[in-house]
Amino acid sequence: MAEFYVLANTTRCQMFGCVIKTASKTVVIDGGTHKDGRQLADVLKNLSRSHVDAWFFTHPHHDHIGCFASVAKHFPEITVGTLYYRFPDLTDPDYAARARSDVEPALWENVKSWSTRFDTHEISAGEAFAFDDVTVRVLRVFNPAILENCINNSSAVYRIEGGQRSVLILGDLGVEGGEETMALCPRELLQADYTQMAHHGQNGVSRAFYEYIQPKRCIWASPDWLWENDQGNGFDTGIFRTVRTREWMEALGVQEHFVEKDGIHRFDI
Repeated sequence: MAEFYVLANTTRCQMFGCVIKTASKTVVIDGGTHKDGRQLADVLKNLSRSHVDAWFFTHPHHDHIGCFASVAKHFPEITVGTLYYRFPDLTDPDYAARARSDVEPALWENVKSWSTRFDTHEISAGEAFAFDDVTVRVLRVFNPAILENCINNSSAVYRIEGGQRSVLILGDLGVEGGEETMALCPRELLQADYTQMAHHGQNGVSRAFYEYIQPKRCIWASPDWLWENDQGNGFDTGIFRTVRTREWMEALGVQEHFVEKDGIHRFDI
């Protein structure tokens, strides 16, 4: 039986990262921000003698890929096999203009060098990769025709199938990407034992998407302030929609939640 770890935020920033440990392989998905690099390096040291066989990415925002950049630069003891991703052309002005902070332009410059510095594989929908008794299925990849919320909607969707349980990874998928995913994928592939809530649990895919896939257990990449939608004036007084998504899950009968704010979570798959 493989172990699935959901990483915790180590700063106030939202992030997403998880680690899968099989009998002989270690797989990472995203990882978090630059400042989450130490956490991941420590986890990998304990789990896999500082080696990653496969590193999958959903999309190129700094709170998902910044951790890899940090590990590659500051933790040379971490060895990495293959990087798996399909990103927009970040040199295209239409995408480059979507950088959200001073961090991202430099980070995206770094991304351009990945294929010359590392073993990389450009993923396609329908591919499946086996790691002992765990399979990573690619259900959906970046579609350049979706221009609305285009970086979040470039998120790859992965289905992790273990010997006992499955996990659906949505990255920061938005409404449009969610609609495309429903159209492309058989419903049974989107129904999993654990579902990572899109876009940190707020303003991601639609309620209709969640009603379609019927989550059983939810993984929330949400720090405390985002979970409570509290930017300093009390519960649910901020601009975010996390509490609305929590209400959707309550209406769907979901009773188990694994939230980033509470530390690293581990479960068997």
